[in-house]
Amino acid sequence: MSDTLADMITRIRNGQKANKVSIKAIYSKLNMNVLSVLKDEGYIRDFKDIEERKGINSIQIDLKYFNGNPVIKK
Repeated sequence: MSDTLADMITRIRNGQKANKVSIKAIYSKLNMNVLSVLKDEGYIRDFKDIEERKGINSIQIDLKYFNGNPVIKK
């Protein structure tokens, strides 16, 4: 995967279209920093670093909805 940020944003968009509660994304420092901003601005509920198996990490992202609609519109 060469563009983990674009992959993460696509996963968030697809997860919200499917009304998922949470999704997983590939771990990177850039992704963690972008998610920190998204959380501070109120676009996602929360995120955390999880260890899939030894040496392999991913990020669990809890999506946010308002009145059943995704908070992120575009």
